[in-house]
Amino acid sequence: MQHIFLAACIVVSMMIPGAYDLQEQSLEQLADLRVWQLERVEKVTAELRGRVREQYLQGVTIKALAKKAGVTRRTIYAWLSE
Repeated sequence: MQHIFLAACIVVSMMIPGAYDLQEQSLEQLADLRVWQLERVEKVTAELRGRVREQYLQGVTIKALAKKAGVTRRTIYAWLSE
C-alpha cells in the first residue's frame, strides 16, 4: 500500500514541470511513471483521433488536420481508416 501511495505522489509531482529528477527515482517508481504516462498518451490520442474524425466530417482538409493535430498526413489517413 505504501508503494502505491508513494507512486501516486510521484505521479502528481511529475505533472509539475521541473518538480522532479528522474535520476532520483527507483526502478519501481520509473516503471509506475512509465505505465501512467503511456495510459495518458493513449487517452489523449484517442480523444485527438475522435476530434480529427469530427472535423474531417465537417470538411476540414487532411493537410489542415495534420497541421492542427501535430501529426503527419499519413497518420490522419490511418486514424480515419480505423
